[in-house]
Amino acid sequence: MESFFNPKTIALIGASNKKGKIGNDIFNNLKTSKSKIIPVNVNKEKIGGQRAYASIKDYSGKIDLAIIVIPAKFVLDILKECGEKKIKSAIIISAGFGEMGNKELDKEVYEVSKKYNIRILGPNCLGILNLNNNLNASFYKGKILTGGISFISQSGAIGVAILDKSVNENISFSKFISVGNMLNTDFSDYIDYLCKDKNTKVICLYIEGIKDGEKFVQAIKNCKKPIIALKAGFTSTAMKAITSHTGSLAGDSKIYDSIFNQFGIIKVDNLNEMFSLAKHLSVNVKPKSKNVCVITNAGGMGVLCSDACESNGLTITELPKKIKDEIDKVLPTHWSKSNPIDVLGDALASRYESVLNILLKSDFYDIFLFILTPQSNTEVEKSMQALINFKLKNSKAAVFSCMVGGEKIIKSLKMANENNIINFIEPYNFAKTVSKLF
Repeated sequence: MESFFNPKTIALIGASNKKGKIGNDIFNNLKTSKSKIIPVNVNKEKIGGQRAYASIKDYSGKIDLAIIVIPAKFVLDILKECGEKKIKSAIIISAGFGEMGNKELDKEVYEVSKKYNIRILGPNCLGILNLNNNLNASFYKGKILTGGISFISQSGAIGVAILDKSVNENISFSKFISVGNMLNTDFSDYIDYLCKDKNTKVICLYIEGIKDGEKFVQAIKNCKKPIIALKAGFTSTAMKAITSHTGSLAGDSKIYDSIFNQFGIIKVDNLNEMFSLAKHLSVNVKPKSKNVCVITNAGGMGVLCSDACESNGLTITELPKKIKDEIDKVLPTHWSKSNPIDVLGDALASRYESVLNILLKSDFYDIFLFILTPQSNTEVEKSMQALINFKLKNSKAAVFSCMVGGEKIIKSLKMANENNIINFIEPYNFAKTVSKLF
């Protein structure tokens, strides 16, 4: 798999000078990598000022990876040339294969890949990114942060959406793989690779269908890193859509649920849950227990949080007497006297800070939730800074926030993102999402 992620020489077949063409986007993306780029275009002598070849056979050197961006009807002949050139890996970006009902072309391309022992990513895919060496072998254009999340997606468009929103939400990636139709490589191959990749801390999967169930089970069974999965296609309408999207069989969602449960895969219900948990696990601790401690300046939010936690299997744990006595000394007499700790609506940042400093002395909780609503005298940013300081000093608990509001919390949301504190829009979202870690 190294030639997909660390190729020394890449042939781009279908390279283009024309803006708006995928062959032009990929060529420009590849220029940021350390790889040598060989543009191939039958009609052009130069691409981007660089010599272009009419055929990959015209290039005398070794090629590690071919990226094919030409109409589907020409792919078979080009792949044969790749085989004769002894290229062992190819990314077929082109669509128009099994997802369009063209099963015969799928079969022919598969037979050629088998004959020449060529590993194929795709067809009908966005491509691949390795942020650890600046390789963007895709037609995605945009800034991406480098970090510990690797994302394998069966949908290129979903991949684009997540990559596009990732910078604003401080989500950082190690690898991104758009598997497309999975002609002869699939989730299992890339899971195997990522489990050995030192830069990958957590693996995310967007799955529509698996073609080789036994191989998939073996891959996730052998992987010791956290895997988060979003399985699409549990309704009859979605199953039909999947067939026309990537040509895959959706499969029974109950079977997937059983496999995920058996092998400790974190199953999520939507993309927000997936990347909230992925971001947390890539840089923060996984909580050891379901015990939750909550601090809030809104009693009603505390009540909602208690309901949400109990409904989702989390425990609002009792405050130890020693901690309660210490909090009694720094809060007004009419505070809640229990967990959730209600610091009251008139709380300034100093009141939050005093309680947070006391909570640092105890380990009765493994999950901590900071709730804030922007009331008339609430010091929103100062209170968030108090939470950030608490998180920096607290290496044992998983720390989250739930700032509820609009314009008044925008700056503090940015502060939370920059410090890898996941914010939830209300307590229910917190409880539902975090409970999936267990």
